[in-house]
Amino acid sequence: MNEGNVIADEAIRRQAWKYYFVMLAWPAFVFAFPWALARLKIFAIFPLVFPGLYLFTWTGYLMHESWHNYVPNVANTFFYSLFSLMLLTDPQVYKMLHGHHHMEVNSWNDREFHPAGRIDRVAWRRLHNFFEISGGVAFLVVVSLFFIPRHSRFRDKYRWNKLFLSSIAWLVFLGGLGAASRHLLGVNGRTILLADALLFWAGSFLLHLSQLVEHGNLIVTGEWSVRNLRTRNLRRRTLAEKLFLFLTHGDAAEHVLHHTMVKVHSRPFPGSIPLPEQAVVISMKDFLKVLASMLAGRIEEHGNA
Repeated sequence: MNEGNVIADEAIRRQAWKYYFVMLAWPAFVFAFPWALARLKIFAIFPLVFPGLYLFTWTGYLMHESWHNYVPNVANTFFYSLFSLMLLTDPQVYKMLHGHHHMEVNSWNDREFHPAGRIDRVAWRRLHNFFEISGGVAFLVVVSLFFIPRHSRFRDKYRWNKLFLSSIAWLVFLGGLGAASRHLLGVNGRTILLADALLFWAGSFLLHLSQLVEHGNLIVTGEWSVRNLRTRNLRRRTLAEKLFLFLTHGDAAEHVLHHTMVKVHSRPFPGSIPLPEQAVVISMKDFLKVLASMLAGRIEEHGNA
């Protein structure tokens, strides 16, 4: 059994098939989507949403689970790097920042969510938040590439040669699949570029929306346990909430558990562990207010109480 004897090891080991499936399914969709866009035009939004966005967020989800080494019977280090590169991110950055995220959660010191740190000028904060919301994870990745190599905590660990190798891997991944789409499916290069841009932007946008449900615009002063408990969770009541959680693999439904019981692989087993009594559960309407406050440049700050 795992920590606290909450979830059986065998149930966790049965999650392994997902890693191999996504390893094949995500590149297959990236290969096929340009053809769908060329044939379906505006109606390509349907395969873009499902299975496209579902596979994008699934890849991000498994990248995260690989970082935590949750499933013991898969090659977690391999899958972490593979899924990172498949999502066009630099594996070394998330590798450094995610543990820091768990230590500094819901504070300005969390460089995964606040790579530029606290932005005091309201006008700059509004501009930053607009691009963070509209650009999603991709925007934070770009900002991280500027700030993290210069940050005193991370600059000695950051390696530019690793970024160069990652860049080559991205070119091979997208270039290889694009060439295959062109020669095997007869899709022109312009459509391939448009399809890739649309797919990765939409996936980046949706994936980060889920993260913003949990931590967006949330600054908590106090001890680590206090900051963890303020992590927000999205209820599962309306159709919009259910669809959002489906497309993002339920990450925001019980996310406080990931921060208060970090060693427990709880996400694939919703309802197995009760939420803490002080857990914060919000509606989609509440989340829209969070986004509005970000765009207005306001900061949601909480103390120990």
